[in-house]
Amino acid sequence: MSWRSALEQEWYAENGGLLSDLLVPLGKIYCALAARRRAQAHPRPSAIPSIVVGNLSVGGSAKTPTTLALLRWLEAEGWQPAAVSRGYGAHPPQQPYRVAPADDPEQAGDEPLLLRQVAPVYLSRHRHQGIQAAAADGHDIVVLDDGFQHLALRPTLSILLLLGERPLGNGRCLPAGPLREGPSALAAADALLCDDAASRSHWLRQSVRPIFRMEAKVHGLHVLQDGRALPLSILQGTRVQAVTGIARPERFRRTLESLGAKVDMHSFPDHHRFHQEDFRGLSSPLVMTAKDAVKCRFLEGLPEAWVLGQGIHWGPDFSAWLRAQLASRRFLP
Repeated sequence: MSWRSALEQEWYAENGGLLSDLLVPLGKIYCALAARRRAQAHPRPSAIPSIVVGNLSVGGSAKTPTTLALLRWLEAEGWQPAAVSRGYGAHPPQQPYRVAPADDPEQAGDEPLLLRQVAPVYLSRHRHQGIQAAAADGHDIVVLDDGFQHLALRPTLSILLLLGERPLGNGRCLPAGPLREGPSALAAADALLCDDAASRSHWLRQSVRPIFRMEAKVHGLHVLQDGRALPLSILQGTRVQAVTGIARPERFRRTLESLGAKVDMHSFPDHHRFHQEDFRGLSSPLVMTAKDAVKCRFLEGLPEAWVLGQGIHWGPDFSAWLRAQLASRRFLP
């Protein structure tokens, strides 16, 4: 095991570890600088209503599937939504850039391509410029995937996601822990959206922000090569090669095992750009997430690959809260 993997395990271990303890002074400096940056920020409101989906910790916390769910919900509510993304790992020809469905992942990035399946997506490191581009195209609201630490923007709503029994890990900032900001930054959110495990965390007991429950649900399985739908029951007792480049591959493994699959795991770094060599020697069926699928759809000669569809679901209380918060922000023609 590499020292980095060992350190990340200590971030979420109940009793910490030696590497994390040694890095505590650096973590305190990081936390102090992040708090100072937030305190001294002079954010500007967006040109149109905006919803930020973010987290405090590094790594996956369901930001992209939550953004997808919000885009669908907003459309059903009569809005004309778009997504604005920094586009991690993307190389667009200019910024802001409107993602095209047929774009190469190298140009548009994996998460923006996934979001583009639901709504238009604008890439921009400067979020205000991306929002203005969306407004110019007739959109009346935007959702920002991972914009909580973008302090130049004062969003209409800021939603923080927390997952798992230790949603903030050991509560320490990088590199001693997984946090981009200290736990006190929870107060900067308008609402916390948590899974069942996180909702019982001691970090949330003193929260002054409304807390809502959400859960990830599997909603389908299809063949990558031709889009043909498959019954989820086909996974029962089947040995599959799980190939994924996401931040928390163990969650993907657990989901497949809960569906009865026998899993051989092949994990790559988050946002990994897949090549045919990555699949050499693997037998069918492969199983991957939708985020992986947008990067593999152009590859030829793969064994049969299945894509597991998952989505975020929340209760009517969160929908009612969103509706109330946005009611006065809807722009009239």
